[in-house]
Amino acid sequence: MNSIIIDNNYLSQQTIIQYCKRLDNDINILGVFDSVECAEEYIKTTLVKIDIIFLEAIFPGKSGVDFIADLYIVPVPYIIMTTSFQNYAVKAFDLNVVDYLMKPLIYQRFVQAIQKVTKLMKLDEEVEANEKLTIKNKGSITRFLIKDIDYIESYSDYVKIHIKKHSYLHLIALKEITKKLPENKFIQIHRRFVINIEKVISINENKISLEGNQTTELPISRAQRKAFYDKFLRN
Repeated sequence: MNSIIIDNNYLSQQTIIQYCKRLDNDINILGVFDSVECAEEYIKTTLVKIDIIFLEAIFPGKSGVDFIADLYIVPVPYIIMTTSFQNYAVKAFDLNVVDYLMKPLIYQRFVQAIQKVTKLMKLDEEVEANEKLTIKNKGSITRFLIKDIDYIESYSDYVKIHIKKHSYLHLIALKEITKKLPENKFIQIHRRFVINIEKVISINENKISLEGNQTTELPISRAQRKAFYDKFLRN
């Protein structure tokens, strides 16, 4: 995990550095800054993703709390406050800091804060994986929001992903792309079609109507009919 330290106290800086080193190199310190303004200049120019920011609350210039409020990085790093001032805790947690460590810093509390970050990072990665579909073709990478997909159509070794009035052709088998989708949201209704269950607006005998830029009708094959109805009714 990449981190930066924003603290104007040399002893605090060195304590954080030493604690990070004790964590078996799990945390890589990209930079140490004496002021919020210096850190902001670094953030504007760096191309390296910052995972964690260790942040003091009070500075002679711009405060750490104001820094959080103005932070524009996407995705936002996980912030651990390290300070001697208790009265900023409520405001800090309102701004979604992960933890609020009081100085002098205690190693066990520091470890607990890092464990919180690790858990949050895993949860965020799982959410992102479930929300987005990434397809890599030779020379290109395309990412879709899964909830936006209406249905996927097979063309032998290719699939066409239909999203509203747009469609995207990719070199991947229908079977393979289906493995990347959440099972509770998508189901195959025909050897050529996998649909987003949440897009279904009506079922008429052997046809399904899907919402989108315009209503789309797709066939349900005899082989897929029972599995479709079982899953659709469960949802």
